[in-house]
Amino acid sequence: MNGASEMTAFVRAVELGGFSNAARELELTPSAISKLVTRLEDRLGVRLLNRTTRRLALTPEGEAYFHRCQRILADIRDAEDEVARFRSEPRGLLRINVGTAFGMHQLTPALPEFLARHPEIQVELTVTDRVVDLIEEGADLGIRLGTLPDSSLVARKICELERVVCASPA
Repeated sequence: MNGASEMTAFVRAVELGGFSNAARELELTPSAISKLVTRLEDRLGVRLLNRTTRRLALTPEGEAYFHRCQRILADIRDAEDEVARFRSEPRGLLRINVGTAFGMHQLTPALPEFLARHPEIQVELTVTDRVVDLIEEGADLGIRLGTLPDSSLVARKICELERVVCASPA
């Protein structure tokens, strides 16, 4: 167990009025909750709780620590919820570097539907036929034609294209 576990055990024991209730919620034993709180008190060098067989009472130090821990644990939950939302719905800036022909004829017409389906994504599109270092350019995605030179980048074939040369008799 770590400091966050000790903090959680302490806060839940206070909020739920005892080690037994906190133990049920955290799926631990009451003695494990008691040991976590004792370890926390030893580490901090102060008594946080006055314990009796029937109830817990916060010391002045415990009162201050309890309120601060509630905010910290709420911030941790908020941070974890925010990261979890990234898994459920894509969001953020997507930097795409693409060749001129594919960008103009394939990608650009498809972007409005993509952006409508994923409103939390902003696209920064760079259209160029010059060979670029995608990492140096800050691109998240590069779409290029041809064979990939030796690279540490991950490549996926997305389609087959056929080039046809056309000319008039003149």
